[in-house]
Amino acid sequence: MTKFYSVRHNSFNNDGLPWIQSIVSGLEDGPTCTTCGVNLDYTSGDLQVLLEIKKVELWPDVLGCGAWSVLIVSGRVLEVWESHDVIVSSAGKVQIVPPYPANLAVDEAPAYFWINGESLLDARLNFDASGFVGVEFCPECRTRSDDIGATYDKQHSAVWPYVIVEETWGGRDLFTTDLSPSWYFCTRKLIDLASKYKLTNFRFAPADEGDRGSPIQYL
Repeated sequence: MTKFYSVRHNSFNNDGLPWIQSIVSGLEDGPTCTTCGVNLDYTSGDLQVLLEIKKVELWPDVLGCGAWSVLIVSGRVLEVWESHDVIVSSAGKVQIVPPYPANLAVDEAPAYFWINGESLLDARLNFDASGFVGVEFCPECRTRSDDIGATYDKQHSAVWPYVIVEETWGGRDLFTTDLSPSWYFCTRKLIDLASKYKLTNFRFAPADEGDRGSPIQYL
C-alpha cells in the first residue's frame, strides 16, 4: 500500500522568510454559482505578488502565501522534479513587485512558479473515514461543502487521517484530490528529492495523521 503525505510551505515554523501578503495581478473574479452561491474566483496565468514588509534573511525554495492557498516553488524545485519524472501539468510565473524588504536583494531571488492544483486532480478522498460530516458537492460548480460545526467537533475529538482511496489514485507523485485543488499530496519520492537536493521550506506530513501530522525533518 502506497504511503501518502500532505505537502505545503513551512513558513509558519521558519522565521526570517518572505511572505506573500497580497496578489496584485492574476487573481481573477469568477462568476457566482447560481445553485450554491459560491464566488468562483480563481488564479490565472502569471501572478504579481506583494511581500509583507518584515525582516527576512533568505529566499526559500517554497514561498508562503497568505493571499491565496497555492503551492509556490522555485525554478530549482521544478528542475529537480522534471529531471526525476515528477509531472507538473501547469505552472505559472510569480513576479514579486515593489516595495521589497530592505535587507534582502530581490535580484537574488530565484524564479518562482505557482502550481495549479486543478490540473493535478488524481485521487478521491474517503470523507467519512477522514472525519468529515455531511459532505456534498454542488451539482453545478462541484464545490465541496460539509457541516462545518460537526466536522470541527469530530476532527478535534481524535486524530483523523486523510484517507486517500488508493484505487482512484492515478500514480502522480504530486497530486490533489476532491478535498480541494489547494491541498496538495505527494509520495515519498518528493521527500527524498527535497532531502537529496536540499530544497528548503517544504512541510511534509503523513496523510494518515491528518491535520495533526508532525512535519518530517527531511534536511
